[in-house]
Amino acid sequence: MIKLKDLLNEADPKFHSVHTRNSFKSIFGGFYGTKHIPLTTKFMQSILGKERVSVFHVSSARTKDIKNIGRIVGRKSALSTFTKVDKGEKLAKGKGIQTGGGIIFQLEGSLLVASIRDMQTHPDNTGRRWVSPLYLAGKVAGSKMERELEKGLKKNKIDRDSWEDQLWSFREKLDKMFPDMDYYEKEDIEKQEVQRKKNKWIKKYIDMSYKIIRKYKPQIKRHILSQKDKPSQHGWNEIIVNQIKVKDVFLLERENYRETREAIEKVATGTLTVGSPAQYRKWFKERGGEINE
Repeated sequence: MIKLKDLLNEADPKFHSVHTRNSFKSIFGGFYGTKHIPLTTKFMQSILGKERVSVFHVSSARTKDIKNIGRIVGRKSALSTFTKVDKGEKLAKGKGIQTGGGIIFQLEGSLLVASIRDMQTHPDNTGRRWVSPLYLAGKVAGSKMERELEKGLKKNKIDRDSWEDQLWSFREKLDKMFPDMDYYEKEDIEKQEVQRKKNKWIKKYIDMSYKIIRKYKPQIKRHILSQKDKPSQHGWNEIIVNQIKVKDVFLLERENYRETREAIEKVATGTLTVGSPAQYRKWFKERGGEINE
């Protein structure tokens, strides 16, 4: 059973992605809906063991982003990486999916999950990654997990409809109990109650998720380990890692500034190479990366 303090504070990543969402929205709201489950270090290592992999990550050349990488070295914050990419993709040119790129890190990290394609994973504010069961366990087992999650949401009355009902009911109760209370005072009380309920729901959902995941440990392990070495599909593969170590780094010539090099040298344990996109591709392949023609 997960403890609430561990749930909310498992990692303080100090690393932010354009995809970052808070834990509640990761589960109950927005584009990602309710069919995503969290990847925590302890739980995934209980399935995979301490599987270490060599991977790559593209970052912008801002010193802030370089320092962000340095802050999560050896920590539990998860990072999206790749090892295989199509020749025409941005990643094959040293550019990021959401940024201009310019720096390519060769990393060693602990494997959490792998797929032959982009999994549309996203981190929450604790650094924990959320992933679809389909990518975690494959189509057959993943679909079963999704159905069990949906049933569990309704059984435990923690679906989105129940949330709206409870929120509306609390507001009505507050109005009846304190008809003359100042609006801002009511708003403060409501915020506290809403956060309390959110924390309770998050914990309940993650406990439920892990209970389901335990049933499919063999399928999950088999699927992830089979995916990490297969050719990529639809652009590039995605490998989620944490407890990273920065090895070599490639810096594109257009970003070759003194302060950038100094920031890189503080986090890298290997060598820094500066060069063109063509030289980057050669560097990438020499270190085990694959570029699909």
